[in-house]
Amino acid sequence: MTAAVQPEPAQAAAPPPLDRSLFARDLGGQLSEDALQKILAAPIELELPARVGVLPVLTARDWRGPNPDYHVPAGVGSFVNKLRKDPAFSLVTQTMVIPSGALGMEALREIAARYRLRYVLLYREVLAKNRRLGAWAWGYVTGVGALFLPGQRQEVYGYIEASMFDVKTGLLMFTTRRSIYATQKTNQWNKQEKLDKLAADATSRYAPDLAIDVELDLRRFAKAAIAENTMKRGDGDPLVAIPPMPPEIATDPVLPPPPTKKVN
Repeated sequence: MTAAVQPEPAQAAAPPPLDRSLFARDLGGQLSEDALQKILAAPIELELPARVGVLPVLTARDWRGPNPDYHVPAGVGSFVNKLRKDPAFSLVTQTMVIPSGALGMEALREIAARYRLRYVLLYREVLAKNRRLGAWAWGYVTGVGALFLPGQRQEVYGYIEASMFDVKTGLLMFTTRRSIYATQKTNQWNKQEKLDKLAADATSRYAPDLAIDVELDLRRFAKAAIAENTMKRGDGDPLVAIPPMPPEIATDPVLPPPPTKKVN
């Protein structure tokens, strides 16, 4: 008597990509264990070209709460202009500035929805400013020397970063950072104004390089998504669409740190 052939167990269907945020709609945006596992199991979807917003995040200067007169960080303009050359973005727009910690991630989704944005880049500048006396400071003992001798050395260092945020799912995709450094020698006139301008010039100079890094990381994210989707579903391409990088990206030089300059 021939034994009956047992049918192979049906393979479990692959889960669909996320079509909404699973985070709690409150300031904390908490996540249950079931929702966490669902996020990790879901395939990755990347829909490009798409509308993208650059949202500056500033650290609150006052412990009592956010200040209503936040200015736009100096590097945002050149960062946005560089991104607008990438065919992956059908539109790149600046958005309102928010103080860090003032809004939860779910509130960011509501802001993005008002702009009809599919993705948001959270832009942040983290800088330290330093000044110290240099070799020319001996001339300050005369009083007159403080007016023209470049006896003070000013430095700005830190990093600028951009984190790509998926508005539909509420997930952060990746974070890109670029270190910055600038220095100059100056006299005692308008010291703080010169230091602030040095910082603004440095972030504006390095922001286009950060934009190139973001474009490269976006392509790396797409390749990783295709590989992971292929493992989970057998085919990863249908869920990931991204245009190739523009030719100028590959040839744009990465600018060296600015040379030390004398400021009168």
